[in-house]
Amino acid sequence: MIVGKYIINIANIPWTVSRHELWLYFSQFGCVTNTFIAFDKLTGLHLGYGNVIFLKKECMNAALERKHSLEGKDLVVYKKKVID
Repeated sequence: MIVGKYIINIANIPWTVSRHELWLYFSQFGCVTNTFIAFDKLTGLHLGYGNVIFLKKECMNAALERKHSLEGKDLVVYKKKVID
């Protein structure tokens, strides 16, 4: 079960960034309930995209209002959906 319903997609994630680091970074905007990074099943390397789930809409909106970068790479961040 997914806790929280406010989801942002993230692209251009550096391959050295983990789910935990993504969680720590986006926690500055409020309560993050989960993070996800897609992985290649053959190589085990992540594919550079994923998402972050927030508990509150205000936290998601705060994250969407600014530009982000991790390890010198600009992230592409956009709203995925709001589950009712």
